[in-house]
Amino acid sequence: MKNFYPKQYQKNKKLRINHSYLKEQFSDYTKIFKEIAKVVKKGDYTLGQKVNEFEKNFAKRTGAKFLIGVGNGTDALYLSLKALNIGPGDEVITVPFTFISTVGSIVTAGAKPVFVDIKNDYNINETLIRSAITKKNKSYYACSLGW
Repeated sequence: MKNFYPKQYQKNKKLRINHSYLKEQFSDYTKIFKEIAKVVKKGDYTLGQKVNEFEKNFAKRTGAKFLIGVGNGTDALYLSLKALNIGPGDEVITVPFTFISTVGSIVTAGAKPVFVDIKNDYNINETLIRSAITKKNKSYYACSLGW
């Protein structure tokens, strides 16, 4: 079986939306690797000093009273849903043009994803949201556009 991803990523260089920003994220990778080496040598991976520093600095920068750093975006989405008491029997509106974690988090919380299509700019088509709202849908409180 042939791996089509290398060709896809070459092709994506021509697209307005790219699937990977690692080159930009790690433009100064030597500094990043030095910081990672310090954490590895200390064995301070989970809930360690660097996490505490990050949470305090980010909370201060954003003006947030509370902030919790999580391991990845999937965890952040799932915990956000749980914080909103979204679970079995609930529906959450999202778009089909998204990363798997969006739908995976909704399903893991026990809710049902309800898809609303996107516009040509890749954002949710807000004119279709109203027709997707049901009594089981909890996300419309968060995405109400003042109808």
